Amino acid sequence: MSEYTKDRARDRIARLAGQGLDLVTFWHESSEAVATAVPHYLTPCWFTLDPVSLLATSHYQNGLPEIPSEWLAHEYFEDDFHKMADVARSERGISTLHEATGGDPSRSRAWNLYMRPYGAEQEVLVALRTPAGEAWGMLGLYRAPGEPQFDDDELGFLQGVSTHLAEGAQRGLLVGEASDPEEPNAPGLVVLNDDWSVDSLTPGVERWLAELPDGDWEARGKLPPSVLAVAGRALRTAENEDAPGDIALARVLSREGRWMVLHGAALVAGGGGASRSSSSPPI
Repeated sequence: MSEYTKDRARDRIARLAGQGLDLVTFWHESSEAVATAVPHYLTPCWFTLDPVSLLATSHYQNGLPEIPSEWLAHEYFEDDFHKMADVARSERGISTLHEATGGDPSRSRAWNLYMRPYGAEQEVLVALRTPAGEAWGMLGLYRAPGEPQFDDDELGFLQGVSTHLAEGAQRGLLVGEASDPEEPNAPGLVVLNDDWSVDSLTPGVERWLAELPDGDWEARGKLPPSVLAVAGRALRTAENEDAPGDIALARVLSREGRWMVLHGAALVAGGGGASRSSSSPPI
């Protein structure tokens, strides 16, 4: 694959990650970009992970509505050579089944039960980790018998875009939950313009703004300082991509005495900062 093709795919994934897409749309669009740089069998397998426990929390694969329940039971109960949690904890954050099995994938029970019957010979797993090291997802790519093994250039490309994929997944989860909340305590989304004025709010976010200290949104339209601080950090990090970024996250003790977590991310489409606020259990 030419460097030009890989550069275009890399740039497209970076742009997608900053657009605040819902998770399914982000996975779908990213699948097309990945395929141009790293050819593979069928379609990519995307997972979101709980960054603390590294348990899979959702799965998306175009053409496969759901994975067999026994596959996840095997992933987290039985010993095997190529586990998502192991890859997520590893220094490289990427691994092939051939590497893990010493070149003999038939040693893997998962390969015999869940890959070979579907026509897959090879597997590469890529941890989707943020610059802070949190694993928010996992990407699995496969190749059929007779196809070349994933080479160093392809693995390097996947490592290079993994941070963008992690950021897009994290934003997709937050945007999706804020835009279509399933419970009263769902996160809220605040989108800011370049001049730090409010562009839009998701329904119910006023409740969280009222709880944050030193703000007065309902009476005077004054945002809490913590929201502006997180948005400023997010925009600065986005505008300095070549420098190590600080984490745009704050834990704030609310007026009600509970801890709230603020996440910040810059949205490319609007050019400004976006601050997401959500409640969390006391820490």
